[in-house]
Amino acid sequence: MTAKNDRRQEPTINRFNFVPHYLGVLSNSFLWSQSRYFLHTYDLGVNEIRVISVLAYSDELSATGLCDALVMNKSIVSRTLARLQEKEIIVTDGGGRNQTFRLTDLGYDFNAKIVKISLAREKRLLRGLSDTDRVILLGYMAKMVDNLDHAGNFAEIIPPLGLDD
Repeated sequence: MTAKNDRRQEPTINRFNFVPHYLGVLSNSFLWSQSRYFLHTYDLGVNEIRVISVLAYSDELSATGLCDALVMNKSIVSRTLARLQEKEIIVTDGGGRNQTFRLTDLGYDFNAKIVKISLAREKRLLRGLSDTDRVILLGYMAKMVDNLDHAGNFAEIIPPLGLDD
């Protein structure tokens, strides 16, 4: 058995210098607190909030369009759409593979609340950053989104690292 101290020489990730750590902490904390508030106040979770926001912006989308826009699992989107239909927040144009979903008046009322709260929270999150800093940050984040497919290509990452066994 290897002594614990012998393993301390192995490489580690310093979370304070690892961009994905900060992205995860920011995302998880921001979404968790929002979800908690909206669940308690309106009985709507973060998935419902995200779908409402995208539909308000896009007017109407198919389930596949929502999956793509939100980068969400198809089953989660399906359950979320069913819940929003039950609450009469969204409606569909009918059935079939090409059905689309759109907000009802109630959905637009919820979206108005979401917008006010979300923009106020964003302002607080970015406290101390200038408008120029915000634009630069958005540019960096957009570039990281563009790089997601490349970063997720494990077939290219694993063999050179010798971890393919």
